[in-house]
Amino acid sequence: MRQAMSALVVFMMVALPPAAVSAAAPEAKPAAAPETKPAAGEQPLIIRTLPGIVVDTKAREVRLEGLVCRQRGALELLVCSQGTREHESVIVVKAKPSHVTFALALLGLQPGKPGFATEGGAFSPPAGEVLDITCRFSGPKGEGDARKVETFEVPAWKLLRLAGSQTGIDRALEWVYVGLPDEGSLKAADREGTVVCLSNFIEAVMDVPFESTSVNADLIYEANPDVVPPVMTPVELIIRPAGRRIEPKKVEIEVVLKKGQKPLLDGKPIEVAALKDAAMAMPADIRTAVLRADADETFGRVMEVNDVLRDALMQVRLIVVRPAAEKAVPAKPAAPPLAITLTADDKVRIRNETLSLEDFRAKAGELLKGAERAVLATEEKASMKTAAEVMSIARDHNVVVTISRGAK
Repeated sequence: MRQAMSALVVFMMVALPPAAVSAAAPEAKPAAAPETKPAAGEQPLIIRTLPGIVVDTKAREVRLEGLVCRQRGALELLVCSQGTREHESVIVVKAKPSHVTFALALLGLQPGKPGFATEGGAFSPPAGEVLDITCRFSGPKGEGDARKVETFEVPAWKLLRLAGSQTGIDRALEWVYVGLPDEGSLKAADREGTVVCLSNFIEAVMDVPFESTSVNADLIYEANPDVVPPVMTPVELIIRPAGRRIEPKKVEIEVVLKKGQKPLLDGKPIEVAALKDAAMAMPADIRTAVLRADADETFGRVMEVNDVLRDALMQVRLIVVRPAAEKAVPAKPAAPPLAITLTADDKVRIRNETLSLEDFRAKAGELLKGAERAVLATEEKASMKTAAEVMSIARDHNVVVTISRGAK
């Protein structure tokens, strides 16, 4: 696969099976119009600063260049990056997960939260900005000599079917932007190639907003060969914000026992006699409780509360809190983010200096020294292409940058 990707210089037209044409044709759209340059004084609409990625700030979309790498079989990912997990993905792209995270940040999107197992053992599903993903590819339509090459656009979820099924899934599948823009997470994501996931991975950039296992025997999805074009077919993935956000879901309760005090249920005092009814009143999918008890609390009282929670059909994890041997040293507060401004004439203002982009690049090591985070404020007429360059330079110096538009 790596040799095939590196050897591919131009997109090639590959015959599409008849079933794929019938599935894709109803949603066929004309090929995308050529990109146009903005009029004088307008911000650039198209940003090309990363391999295989186009960011269209006007259309609010990120486009990824890729190839079909698998037409059949069980899947853990929809999209992986080159040289990683092509054996369990439908599409492979040139872009690394860190590049895709960077591109989504240029649209002003904030990352959400990956799926994870809680302290009590419950699973907290992935949450974040909801994204629509579309797959665009070219192929023949029609039969015999009348076949013509056309461009098709299909929702990415139509490339899938439930494992063991012979038909495509019958309702739209959503993805959420969960990628964490810190250095450790980005390195892990780049290593694993987790661009768009179908199984939950902590390193995901985009993931499904529900629990989905990566155990091979229990994988939920497989490729749908009736829609997925042949292997090595060039594709373009279009990622657009859906305009809404899924917030992290409450999946467990916490009960705290301190000697001589009422129990605390999620931080609020409650009588033991009322605890069972309160636990029973929780939504049906909250069936896990963390019982945190001080070490000097009586065993009988701990067991009483434990039994009350179990009677409310809760899975209980008991955690004994022991007093610290020494007074804890207060945590050092996090340093405020470094302020960077991109002016209307594309100058970079930082630490009381105003520099050209090239001067900023040359002095970035000195100017960014000691910073872990930065906020890039862009004045109204500042070029988003220059903003992308500034963010890229900062990232090269291990500084995590968020963007704020419309600075005065």
